[in-house]
Amino acid sequence: MYFLGLITRCKDEFFIEEFCNYYLNQGVDKIYIIDDDSVDKSIYKNLTNENITIIYESNIIKNNYANILYKKIKHNFLWMIYCDVDEFITTKKFINHTIKDELEIIFKDADCIKIPWVMMSSNYIENNPKSVLLENTYRWNHDKRHNKSSSKYKFRCRYNSIEVKCIFKTEKYKSLWDHHPRDSIGNCKIVDSINNNKQVLSAFYNNLREIDIKNGVLLCYHYRIISKENCINKLKTNKWYINGRYTLADLLSFDYPEIIDNTLKNKAIIYLNT
Repeated sequence: MYFLGLITRCKDEFFIEEFCNYYLNQGVDKIYIIDDDSVDKSIYKNLTNENITIIYESNIIKNNYANILYKKIKHNFLWMIYCDVDEFITTKKFINHTIKDELEIIFKDADCIKIPWVMMSSNYIENNPKSVLLENTYRWNHDKRHNKSSSKYKFRCRYNSIEVKCIFKTEKYKSLWDHHPRDSIGNCKIVDSINNNKQVLSAFYNNLREIDIKNGVLLCYHYRIISKENCINKLKTNKWYINGRYTLADLLSFDYPEIIDNTLKNKAIIYLNT
């Protein structure tokens, strides 16, 4: 049995190689990429590592393919991560630890860990960076309220509650959903990744603040807005954005470059030089 697996979905994301290199460095044993009808399949040309599996499927959201895959592979892993390609879970309180380290030390008795988003910003750059982790270092100030007047739920203020992604023990959950596992087996110990405090299973963490980001054990840095170029490509190829009739103005209204945060940049520099 492997210790830690990861399932992700990818739709034309140019930084998929960087995503895989990062998580393999953080202790993930195997990565499963579900390709969501990407127009440009060349994004996978350098992914030759035997621990990376690329699966080409159609209508993966409608068919809930991630859940189908999870049920096929869950028994091969002790822990599982399910996250999108623009979500990088990182250690913070003990920055030199890997994700695997924290699962073995701090969260060994937990069954599910709720890890809140930290919202990153592109700082309105025009073109895609060569490296998302090295070059996109601006983020929201989570002590502030944002875009309170937005009528679009996806671009709402997250001052009171913010989404989470989870790491969970496969033996305790039969299936998964976008933000957390489902169909628990027996009693499950659910904790947050900030202070290892007891939580209920939900898609949200309440009242994330800068002090939590500074001292949290694990955080999920969410690079939803990477560049204007990346936003334009999403509006052209991503069915979710197309069907929702989102505009470039909608996406850029969600961009708040308020704090420079080098957490992921510094981690990337360390593993790139090892």
